[in-house]
Amino acid sequence: MTGAYSFVCSEGSTQKLCARLNDLGGWRWTIGDSYWYGDYARCIPFPGVKLRIVDFPVRTGDEFTYNADVRLTPDCGTPMVEIDRTFRDVLVQIGARDIREIQPFD
Repeated sequence: MTGAYSFVCSEGSTQKLCARLNDLGGWRWTIGDSYWYGDYARCIPFPGVKLRIVDFPVRTGDEFTYNADVRLTPDCGTPMVEIDRTFRDVLVQIGARDIREIQPFD
């Protein structure tokens, strides 16, 4: 597992994507800001785990492709297999498709 993903969904902005993720309940998503990546949706689903979905979605027909990554801190006790499974489950709940691992990015 790489800890980085690409996926396609219908939300055309990071703000709409963040709102949709929060509508699921469970994890609390917020908007962050980065000089390099613009706005991004972020959450801390488990202690020591940070998920980030970066802005600049690429139009794919009537949908949009996003990139996401996972950052682990030294105190993370959650296996990457569980993080991967749970994050993929969340993406499926918002109707994301073509979820695949990609090379990590900074």
